[in-house]
Formats: sequence, C-alpha cells, structure tokens
Amino acid sequence: MSTTTTTPRTVLQRSQSLSLLAALAIAGQLVLAASALLLPIWSEYGLIGDNISELVPGRYGPAQTGAFLNVGLGTLALAFAIRKLTAGSWGSLVGSLLVAIYGAGAILSAIFPTDRIDSQADLSSLSVIGTIHIGVFIASFASVIVGMFVLTRTFRRDRKWSFPRWAVILPARALALSLLQTEGPLVGLMQRLQVAMVSAWLILVALNVRSIVTPTK
Repeated sequence: MSTTTTTPRTVLQRSQSLSLLAALAIAGQLVLAASALLLPIWSEYGLIGDNISELVPGRYGPAQTGAFLNVGLGTLALAFAIRKLTAGSWGSLVGSLLVAIYGAGAILSAIFPTDRIDSQADLSSLSVIGTIHIGVFIASFASVIVGMFVLTRTFRRDRKWSFPRWAVILPARALALSLLQTEGPLVGLMQRLQVAMVSAWLILVALNVRSIVTPTK
C-alpha cells in the first residue's frame, strides 16, 4: 500500500501550474478583445453592425480564428483551475463545467465558422456549418452566464476568494444583453458588450486564482 506525500515542492509546483493557467486565461481574453475591437478597422466587416464571428470569413479571418482558439484554450485552463481551487464547495463542479463549455464553444466557433448574416431572413438559409455555429454560440453563452451566477455565489461563500459583491453585475448585464441580441444595425456592438461582460468576469476570476496560489512573503 502506497501513500502520497505532499511536499512543499509539490505544493509550489501546483501553485505555479495554476498561476500559469490563470495567466493563459487572461492572455486569451485580451487577445479576443484586441481582435474583436481592432480587426474591424481593416476588415470589410464593421465594429457596430457585424458579429465578431463574421471576422472569420473576412480579410483577416486567420487572425480571428487564432483568437478564438486562444481564448478557448485559456478558458478551459481557467475552468480546470477553478475546479481545483473550489473542489468540495457548493457549485464547484457545475460552475467549472459551464465555464469549460464556453471555452469549448470558442474552439468550435473556429472550427465551424459562421455564415454571413445581414438580416433575419439570412437565418432561414444557413448552411450546415453555419447552423452548427449558431447552436454553439447560443449554448456556450447560455452556459457561461449560468456558470457566472453559480460561481459568483461559490466564491462569495469561500473566504480565500477576494470576490467583490459588485461582481454579480457582470453576469446580470451579460444576461440582459443576451436577451437583447437580435439582428440589426447594432448587433455587433451588442455582442461585443456581452463578450466584454463575460471577459471581465473571467479576468477577475483569473486574477483571484493567481492571488490565491501566489505565496505571500
């Protein structure tokens, strides 16, 4: 019969690994923000009237595809770190899985690019890949918003998390923006605001992860 001994070196390596995962998550969110806000300056697709996903079939599609892959992998890494640091707490498994679905959704969005959608009529003539993309979009955002609500409560119940009370505003606003999503002249702006709420929350969580696992001197 063997026993596993936890040494200070093992604890340090674990902390460093979780800190690295959180850093990858932050980097992914920043890359997504940069692509969503800056690529429309040069692309044929606009900041206000076009979805972020529409940048993929555009002039700088590979850059946006790379951003989706980057943010997807970073979000999966953060979901793993959340699970490790909240195991045994209320909402830990469900919340981390819902965040992981959002990460997987970003990766699938890169694999299954969107069709161009300029009006409600375009939704009735989607390709198979475009239909998959829409389904992934709806499922991933619904999952992460529920996960944000669940984990906000989880973090608030655990003293090691310095999670501010105002953080609940982020999932609340993301939910409100998802209910307002519709094809129209402001669809790109509305989606970018929704993504911003989710990204801000994920970055806040990632910063908390790094704070928790960084040894105090």
